Amino acid sequence: MTVIAATTVVAALSFWAGSEFRQVQIDDRCLDLGGGRNPGQYPICVVETQNTALWLGPIRVTRNDVVELELQRGVDGQSQVRLALTPEIASPLTAFTKQSIGQNMDIRIGGQLANSVRISDAVQGTSFILALSEAQAEKLKILLSRDTN
Repeated sequence: MTVIAATTVVAALSFWAGSEFRQVQIDDRCLDLGGGRNPGQYPICVVETQNTALWLGPIRVTRNDVVELELQRGVDGQSQVRLALTPEIASPLTAFTKQSIGQNMDIRIGGQLANSVRISDAVQGTSFILALSEAQAEKLKILLSRDTN
């Protein structure tokens, strides 16, 4: 009988400790995302959806970061998007690609993986070209163009 009671107490304490640990993780994540606490000690989480941006690895590019976007065709007929970015977002992209040469980088458009590429050289300057499918290029244009007409 004592063994059953001890096992029950240990199980209950383990469950309680696990739920407390999980709550601390959630609170920490909310604070990292710019949240805080409401009255009553309820966490405020600031969550931004990923489906409103282009992600180049960990670098988030929104329409506010785009100076110019142009759909093109390569010499082989491949659909391409030429992007010119603001210096504020181009600089972190250059730094990231410089330190990540030889590694893979996921390209996500609107939250969906478009491609995973191996970085062979750092992106230099504010302008570069992405080779995408025609559907991906159109989606990117809709997502990042300032003119929504």
